[in-house]
Amino acid sequence: MHSTHFPAEHQLNAQFVATYQLEDELGSGGYGFVMTAYHRIEGHEVAVKFIIKEKVPDHAWTEDEVVGRLPTEVVLLSYINHENIVKCLDLFEDSLYFYLVQELHGSPWNTQHKLSSIQPPCQNRFASSTSTPALSPSSSETSLPASEPSTPPHMFATIQPLATGHGDIKSGPDQDMPKLLHSQLSLSVQTQPGITRRPSHDLFECIEQSADKRLTEAQARYVFSQVVDAVHYLDRHGIAHRDIKDENLVIDKNLKIKLIDFGSSAVVNPDEPRPYYKMFYGTAAYASSEILLKKSYQAAPAEVWTLGVLLSYLLAGISPFPTARDAVDGHIFISEKVVGKISDLAMDLMKRCLDPNPDTRASISEIKAHHWLNAL
Repeated sequence: MHSTHFPAEHQLNAQFVATYQLEDELGSGGYGFVMTAYHRIEGHEVAVKFIIKEKVPDHAWTEDEVVGRLPTEVVLLSYINHENIVKCLDLFEDSLYFYLVQELHGSPWNTQHKLSSIQPPCQNRFASSTSTPALSPSSSETSLPASEPSTPPHMFATIQPLATGHGDIKSGPDQDMPKLLHSQLSLSVQTQPGITRRPSHDLFECIEQSADKRLTEAQARYVFSQVVDAVHYLDRHGIAHRDIKDENLVIDKNLKIKLIDFGSSAVVNPDEPRPYYKMFYGTAAYASSEILLKKSYQAAPAEVWTLGVLLSYLLAGISPFPTARDAVDGHIFISEKVVGKISDLAMDLMKRCLDPNPDTRASISEIKAHHWLNAL
């Protein structure tokens, strides 16, 4: 079974075909597209990201000491190990593509299904997943049975954290930023007979299922704490994702999240001073104040800003900034219908993340220690 993204008569890697059966399309982007697949022998389901070699920009390659030149995303996901970051399970290639085989995480969401009414869980950020709010995901509208992904969690458990010294990922040429921030748009995917589009597993669709198009504060705290843990882990290893947003967070019915899509990531030696960048690789609605002003920026403070925008989507269901001017000034707008339902501690954390001055903006360590995330 092939996707319309493949050129006519394209032959996939024979070893991959012998191991995996391609199924549904999940989405597409600038560098490639993603499909689900079944392992023919072991029976578990995976996500396969087909990375188009000729579209990977120069800054997004890394020289690996063992296997040579690979996309940075492939190298990172082969070495990092965190429960809230999607794991790399296998890698194949042919003349046109790298096939990045990853665990498939999340529950399929459909706008016809809503979040169930839930009581706030234990709010301690270290609570087990069994104490988190249960959601009501949709039945899969695909050729596959409606079931949770069953990727074995132990398949890549022996990897070591990424060693330092892979070098700085250089920025590309400058690029004009949009004048106004825009809302998130779902990716459109062409399909052909026999290929279906699977309902999304991402946080964007999950939020859409709530009656108020936002999560409760207890749910938001649980989800956000996992993202913060992942970003803190990456920062300690000199890694910046650079495109954190609701569409790059897959989530299941127990609110367990995993960060995906490291195509815009940057890697530096964490023991050396962090570099400045000129080019912005991300989503305009999440761009920090300094980026919108076209200033040189550091990845870590810009990453914290994206967390503030994400927190607004979780708690209020909208971006905190109606326009780019508001973002530049750090002028947060929260609807009167919502503002009374968000605690002062949560708003304090959002403001700390969305400080327009990157020098005084909260660090990821300060966010991790914030009272709101550690509230009982």
